[in-house]
Amino acid sequence: MPLTGRFWFRRTWTGKLILLVEEERGRWFRRRRGSKLRWRDAKLLDLAEAPLRGLMTLERTYRPAFGPGEARRPHGVPATLTPPRSAGSV
Repeated sequence: MPLTGRFWFRRTWTGKLILLVEEERGRWFRRRRGSKLRWRDAKLLDLAEAPLRGLMTLERTYRPAFGPGEARRPHGVPATLTPPRSAGSV
């Protein structure tokens, strides 16, 4: 039952997210050659398979709020701050 690499999320009534994966299953009565595609809840071992490795690398690399090399600052604060000058020093 190999995975196709397609995935989807569904939300339960309690609000949990469930990962769904698509897999190929052989037909029970093999009148026709080929396989049937079906969706099922993912298991932990499914994340280690090759078709879903792309999903795991997305989790580690895609962070839109945190760009590469950017420091977190509140909006409106400039990147370089200069200390305020005192009135006595020129």
